[in-house]
Amino acid sequence: MKKWTASILVAGILSVFTSCEPDKPLRFETADGIYFNAAADSIIYSFAKYPNRLVDTINIPVSVLGKPATQDREIGVMAVADTEGNAIENTHYKLLPPYKILANSTTALMPVVIYRSADLDNAPAVLKLQLKENDQFQLGISAKSSIKLKVGYLQKPPSWGDPTGFPWAGASTNFGTWTKTKYKLILEALYDPISGTTVTEFAGNRTVGQFPAINTQYLQAVINYIRTKYPGNYTGTGATLTDPDIPNNPVIKVGPANY
Repeated sequence: MKKWTASILVAGILSVFTSCEPDKPLRFETADGIYFNAAADSIIYSFAKYPNRLVDTINIPVSVLGKPATQDREIGVMAVADTEGNAIENTHYKLLPPYKILANSTTALMPVVIYRSADLDNAPAVLKLQLKENDQFQLGISAKSSIKLKVGYLQKPPSWGDPTGFPWAGASTNFGTWTKTKYKLILEALYDPISGTTVTEFAGNRTVGQFPAINTQYLQAVINYIRTKYPGNYTGTGATLTDPDIPNNPVIKVGPANY
């Protein structure tokens, strides 16, 4: 009987000490965050710089707010059609899912195929992409959870100006009034077959010393191209190229421009 009493007493004491141990804190595991890691909230692409391309691929950088994982993790993303996004799937773009953050990595490039559709002659297409939460990721930085891809072709460069303004390109002594036909001619004249690119914008203003010296070389290259391919534009004899974007369809001259 004494042995049983002693055993019960010891068990009671142990239970008291055990019950007095402090509770261990609970650990809450949260999913890593995902966000677009581009320099701005928009990526601007113009097919004008690549005149011979009808299709291209844009790689959009994505990063993880967290640690690498030992397995691949899928990224949730969708195209948003709203007042900002007017791009049409399979006409202006094509997504290539599944997109993934590979094992032992915290970054990835998200390729998006873009097309030079006929309507890009008139206005750019805007693709708005929105990241989505899934069982792998939550949204990491709210301001970087969406991004816009603006794809254009024959749009007037913001720095062009007009014949009476200060920007270099639009000055009457240089290229003059911007039109689609004239712009395409300039793109052709300055095309580099080795790099597959051309010159689409011209910095500076018309004031002497306020524009890059290479602009003068660009202008002369375009003049030489017109004189060689369309001599009638300057001499009145031989092949000519007129501009249907201007009333009375004048021939195209630059340096100085005739309109």
